[in-house]
Amino acid sequence: MDQETLVKAFRRTAAQFEKSYGPVTLVLLIAPDEETTDSWNVLVSAHGLDSMARGEAVRQVSEILRKTLSKSFWPAIARTTVLRTTDPFVHEFIQRYPSVPVGSTLQAVSVSGIDLPKAVVVETNRRAA
Repeated sequence: MDQETLVKAFRRTAAQFEKSYGPVTLVLLIAPDEETTDSWNVLVSAHGLDSMARGEAVRQVSEILRKTLSKSFWPAIARTTVLRTTDPFVHEFIQRYPSVPVGSTLQAVSVSGIDLPKAVVVETNRRAA
C-alpha cells in the first residue's frame, strides 16, 4: 500500500478522533518489521480516551476506523492499541521526536523500552501531552 495514501487516509481519521475525543497526542502506524507495508498496529492516544476502560477505548477507536477509512484499508489494520496520554511510551515519544513531520517513517527505534521495527507518524501533538 502506498504510504502517502495511507497517511492521508489516517490523517482524516485522526481528525475524527480529535473531533470525538478532544486533543490527540499521538497516532502511529507500527509495522511488525522493517519491510512490511500492509500490516499495521494503529496506536492512538487522545485525552478523551483516557477516562475509558482500555477495552471500551479500543472499541471506540475501532468504530471510528471503520467509519472513516475505506474498506480497502481495513485488511491493513492488524491491531488497534490505545494508550493513555500519561503513558511513559507516549511521553518519551513526544520528547524524543518533538517536531517529526507527519508522514515520517522511523526505522528500528526503541522508545520507553519498546522496539519499533518501523513506525509511520500520522499525528503527534506535543501540546496535548
